[in-house]
Amino acid sequence: MKYILVILMTMGVVGEKPKTIEMRIPQEDREECLKSAETFKFSLPIPMVTVSTETHYELRLKDEEPEIRGVKT
Repeated sequence: MKYILVILMTMGVVGEKPKTIEMRIPQEDREECLKSAETFKFSLPIPMVTVSTETHYELRLKDEEPEIRGVKT
């Protein structure tokens, strides 16, 4: 089965509304998704800036392509 790794990255500056982007990356199997998801766990120690990531995986829809898009928050 094919999977899609979904990464939600939220970035913002203190006092402003944060922005979220969604990245959808094809993966061959569940194990590859889990391993790839680990690479997106990080912290960014910059004062007054927040960055957070959330990952999960989904079954890939037929003919679904990789994409990056903004998410309305």
